[in-house]
Amino acid sequence: MQSKRLIPLLAVTVLAAAILAACGDKKTDAPAAAATPVPAATDKVVIGVYGGDWEKNIRAAGLEQYAKDNHLNVEIVPGADAEWLAKLRAANGNNPAYDIVVFQPDSVQRATAAGLLQPLEVANIPNLAKLYPSVQDKFTKDGKTYAAAFSLGQLGLAYRTDLVKTAPKSWLDLWNPEYKGHVAISSPTYAAGLQFFAGLTHALGGELKNDADVDRTFAKLAELKGNAVAFPDSPGAIQTLLERGDAWVVPYWDGRVFALQKSGLKVGFAYPSDGPVVGAANWVIAKGAPNLANAYKLLDFLSSDKVQKAFSDGSLYGMTNQDVQYNEELKSKVQVGEEAYKKLIWIDYATATPKVTDWTNRWTQALGNGK
Repeated sequence: MQSKRLIPLLAVTVLAAAILAACGDKKTDAPAAAATPVPAATDKVVIGVYGGDWEKNIRAAGLEQYAKDNHLNVEIVPGADAEWLAKLRAANGNNPAYDIVVFQPDSVQRATAAGLLQPLEVANIPNLAKLYPSVQDKFTKDGKTYAAAFSLGQLGLAYRTDLVKTAPKSWLDLWNPEYKGHVAISSPTYAAGLQFFAGLTHALGGELKNDADVDRTFAKLAELKGNAVAFPDSPGAIQTLLERGDAWVVPYWDGRVFALQKSGLKVGFAYPSDGPVVGAANWVIAKGAPNLANAYKLLDFLSSDKVQKAFSDGSLYGMTNQDVQYNEELKSKVQVGEEAYKKLIWIDYATATPKVTDWTNRWTQALGNGK
C-alpha cells in the first residue's frame, strides 16, 4: 500500500523538475532531504521487561490499557539484559525477536557499539524532548540518541535509624568507628557493589579509568575490613541483613529503601554528599524491529509523564520526564530534577566491564571475605 502511494508523488516531482528546467538556468536551492519513512503499522508490538515487581508496575502504569485502547497486541516478555542482548546480536538487525526492551546503561553501551539499536528521534517520539537532558546525554553518540531513559535508581546509603547514633552522609562515613562490625558491602560482581566501588573512587577524587586511582580505592577498602560484617550479593540478602540488624549501614538503592520504609522497617536513606551512583532503566528499540511504527508509538507512550508517574508510584524511583508530578510521600524523599541528576555518578562501563573479574579478586584480597 505504501509503495503505491509513492508512485504518483514521484511523477509529480519529476514533472515539477522539468518545468523548472524549462524556465531557464536560474539556480534554486536544493530541496531538503526527506525524512526516512516509517514502515506501516502492524497489529503487534513485542516488548521485553524485567520480571517480578518491575513487570507488575509497568503493567499497572498503563501498558495493558494502551493495548486495549489502540486495539493492539502488545506482547510482554519478561526477561533480563543478557538474554535480550544475546538475541539482538544473533539477529543482527534482521527481524529481531523484540521491538522494544529495557536495558541498563552498560547494555545500551554494548548494543550501541555493536550497531544493534535503532536511533531515536523526536519526530517519531515527541516525548523524548521532555526527558532530562543531563540523563539523555549519556545515551547520545555521534549526534544520535539510542535510548530513552525511564527510571533512575540512585545508590546511596541505607541505615537503621534505630541502631545508629550518627546518620551517614558520605561514602567515606562507612569507615566511621561507630559502625564497626555492622557495615555490609557488595562485591563488584553485583550491580550495587560495582556502583559502590565507582562511588568510592569518585569520593576519593579519582576515576575508574586511572589505574592509580583504582589502586587508591583498594587501599581504602582494605581499611574497611574491621567494619565490614557481610558481603551481600542480592536484594534479598541486603534486606535480611537490615531486618535482623546485623548490618546497620549498607549501600543500596533509594527506591528499595523507600519500599522497606513502607513495610515498617526503621531504615533511612542518605544521598551521599559526594554523589549517588545511578542505575538507570532505559528503553531501546531494536535495529530492524519488525513492528517499528508501533514501537515508536509505544515508546512515546512509555516516555509520557502520566505513565512515568504511575510507575514511580509503584516503584518509588525517580523518573526522567520533567513533567512528572510525584505523590506527596515520595516528593519529600526522592531527589529528582536536572540539578540533582547532574550530580549523579555514572559508571564508565567501557573501562569497568573488562576489569570486573580482576577487581573482584582484588576486592576479596583487600577485605578477606570478612576474615
